[in-house]
Amino acid sequence: MKNWEDEIILPKKAPWIEYAYWLDTKTSPTECSEEELYNTLKNFDNIMYVATPEHDTFIIPGSDFITLEPILIKRRTNIKANLKFTIFWTILFGFFVLSSLFSEESFHSSNTIYLYFIIFGIIPLLSSIYELSILKKINKVNCIKESAEIKFEFWVQQKTIISIYFFSGIIILISIFQFIVGLNNSIESMGLVKEITKSGEYWRLLTCILVHGGFLHIMFNASAMYSIGKMVIRISGVSYFLIVFLASGIIGSLFSLILLDETSVGSSGGIMGLIGFVLIIALKFKNDIPRNIIKSMLTTIALVGMVGVFAFDIIDNAAHFGGLLGGVVIGLLTKKKQKNIPYKPNRLIKVLGFVSGIILILGIILIIIKFPHKLILGI
Repeated sequence: MKNWEDEIILPKKAPWIEYAYWLDTKTSPTECSEEELYNTLKNFDNIMYVATPEHDTFIIPGSDFITLEPILIKRRTNIKANLKFTIFWTILFGFFVLSSLFSEESFHSSNTIYLYFIIFGIIPLLSSIYELSILKKINKVNCIKESAEIKFEFWVQQKTIISIYFFSGIIILISIFQFIVGLNNSIESMGLVKEITKSGEYWRLLTCILVHGGFLHIMFNASAMYSIGKMVIRISGVSYFLIVFLASGIIGSLFSLILLDETSVGSSGGIMGLIGFVLIIALKFKNDIPRNIIKSMLTTIALVGMVGVFAFDIIDNAAHFGGLLGGVVIGLLTKKKQKNIPYKPNRLIKVLGFVSGIILILGIILIIIKFPHKLILGI
């Protein structure tokens, strides 16, 4: 059975070509010298394929150390340049945090400034420092791990996944209607309002994972949904994506319902489930999936946990934990019946995926029904 690397189709190279780069398969490759190729890779991001004398086909930039070295130099340069802005934002929001300690203004009680400090300051700062430390360790001997990650990312992005565009688009469209009718009105109508849910409106366990609490909320969740969701679909198929997102989202809602009194909304529980699922699958197939994927998932979980600690009064940690647990359990229940990725789901998984899709559609229909129509019509 083919693994993900076998699915990467590389263009053939003409016999007379030694060094070349290819911006777009709709155009012709540009022949160049070794030095020109090196400088092109060091200065530009949109190179799709490159050619070197060592390979009979065009290759993905970064597949070997010859093409990886200039990419690493460019990456270090970009990180160092962005680090200046990161330090600036960290100092700026740090100033606001210190000011809030001696202020009685309302933003202090909401902890919003702490959340911004973590998201726009601490997390990017730590990520930049960590990535720079990793880049310093890469050399000609151990570059194979970095090259494998580049090829894996290329494989994930190579195929257009219409389903993830559609699903992310629906989430964004729902949020747009929320802004039209007013966030508070939409959250009251469809969110996980604990007292109302416990009184019998248990459908809110489903609808709450499809609505959000603000622009920043939907921006982060939609981008996370796209990146993690696309990886899940490429690794295991759309059926697993639907199952994991729905089950983890509802489990997260149940944890929130039981453990917290505050109203809750957002897809974060389902997204954490997708992260947990990828982590377990990557561990099960560690000989086929680059190990950096495992580090990436663990880092994401740690960062989400850090945000939850510092902004616990506006972050639903119960939903995050419940969703993560749901994804991990589904990953553990997934039998390793094959050695390679992509994982082929059996008939039962396909049926469960179809049912999960229907349930999510019913959730969207419920949201349409429960939307404050009078406010939309301006009545």
